[in-house]
Amino acid sequence: MATAVRTTTAVGYFRVSSQGQAGERHVSLEAQATQFNDYCLAHNLEPVKTFTDIASGRKDNRQEYRHMLDYVTREGIGNVVVLFLDRFGRNPEEMLTRYWVLKEQGIKVQSINEDLQEELMLLLRAGIAGQESKRTGERVSQALREGASRGKYVSKLPFGYTKIKDFEGERIVQVPQEAEAVRLAYELATSRNMGFRTMAQELNRLGYRTKQGKLFSSQTVKVVLSNPAMIGHQVFWGKAKEPIVNENAYPAILSGEEWDKLQEVLKVRREGRHRGTTGTSNYLLAGILRCGNCGGAMTGYKKGKDYRYYRCSWYAKAKDFCADARSHRQKSLEDAVLEHLSQYSDPDMVMELLEAQGQETDNRDDAELTRATARLGELEQGFLNDLDRVDRGILTEPEFLKRQQVRRQEQEELQPRKAELEASVAAQKDIEAQAAAVPVKVRSFMEDFRDMEVPQAKAFLQSIIKAAHVFKDGRIELTFR
Repeated sequence: MATAVRTTTAVGYFRVSSQGQAGERHVSLEAQATQFNDYCLAHNLEPVKTFTDIASGRKDNRQEYRHMLDYVTREGIGNVVVLFLDRFGRNPEEMLTRYWVLKEQGIKVQSINEDLQEELMLLLRAGIAGQESKRTGERVSQALREGASRGKYVSKLPFGYTKIKDFEGERIVQVPQEAEAVRLAYELATSRNMGFRTMAQELNRLGYRTKQGKLFSSQTVKVVLSNPAMIGHQVFWGKAKEPIVNENAYPAILSGEEWDKLQEVLKVRREGRHRGTTGTSNYLLAGILRCGNCGGAMTGYKKGKDYRYYRCSWYAKAKDFCADARSHRQKSLEDAVLEHLSQYSDPDMVMELLEAQGQETDNRDDAELTRATARLGELEQGFLNDLDRVDRGILTEPEFLKRQQVRRQEQEELQPRKAELEASVAAQKDIEAQAAAVPVKVRSFMEDFRDMEVPQAKAFLQSIIKAAHVFKDGRIELTFR
């Protein structure tokens, strides 16, 4: 049997993000409690109880709000009083839903500092406008997809192209200087093994500019070199999962063979090992070499003027994480890896070695994936913990941002590696195809690399080797692409 509602009784619902919050609308707990009592006195209401949530408005599972709903229903309370309607939530849908849930039970919501009917109308309009805007966006997106499917140009022309009208009609042509920039960037990436930032600096130094006349950034170069428009394809995504591709829509700047070669180089970069000057350094194995003990990347460093070494980057950061790692002379280690690589010029030996090390590689990648996943989970939990500390006033916003910046740097290093490991663990190994392709590439590399500069030799080597693990006892294991 439902409890009869006593129309003169009232409870107050208060909410702040942190205990000491005041804010521009004076919503501290003390202010809300005082205004609640004054409001009840002025409107002949009996203040029965108050409920307080110290939680962000983003959280839907506020404990005291749920207790308040149970209480007013059970005790037949007639009114719920709030300072502002936004104490119920952060968006129109949430606030209206909570208002109507109470109203359906015969409970009146009263707002101390605003005209509630006007506020409800504004919320309704905001919700309707949001839905209409969403529907309009969907209609526009659908129209663009239909246009793209008929071969129309429905988006801005990419870098390298412009539209002209002449006696032949309307057509797309190359912009000579922009096409030159694309071809130069291609050469810098494939022949000189430059990273995006270094390529951007070189393009800017030579006077090339973006379509907007601005300097190139690493991201701009990345976007240009990843766009299939460079081989003449128009690709339209919109909001769909599957793109619409119109082949030969533009006069191609790069050939299909050049595009494939470029994408192979960019794939190496996406694995997260081509950072800073890694691609152009004088360390042949930088970006390839990994510690057999912990799986961490091995990087080059100098000791004095004349001595160069490789060592585990994890050992350099935290010796406890990789206590068994040791440094290796650059030339000795490079010679050892190349000598080991030369074995793979024989197809029969390739097949035998690949089959022998396949399971070991799977197990090692699986273990490293577990470590990377766990660490990313720790970083995410740290972010959530600090966000809660900000809400409770324990941590200031500048302190939070500083701590998050350190986390983000580590996440940006780990996430590409995690993606690579997931792909490696999940991929089906085609041993026969690999055994046929590897010897050809290895023989070509061994014949030519002595005449190459280190960045070019490194680019070639990275197209063959995915990783070279070096163990404490001198053992070397290679993982091929």
